[in-house]
Amino acid sequence: DLSLNNVTDSEAFPGLIRQTHRKIRSAAADGAYDTRLCHDELRRKKISALIPPRKGAGYWPGEYA
Repeated sequence: DLSLNNVTDSEAFPGLIRQTHRKIRSAAADGAYDTRLCHDELRRKKISALIPPRKGAGYWPGEYA
């Protein structure tokens, strides 16, 4: 799926994951996808996130661990 020029990949990612109908066990992505929106959607679909923290990332509450 293509996204608009004014939408970042990490902003488009949750919508793309929502569109899937197959069972996904894990998703690997680079640090640009280390956002709460991405992690929230992966958690909602019970998908294990394999995403390194962004450079200079801060601490998130335990629910994101």
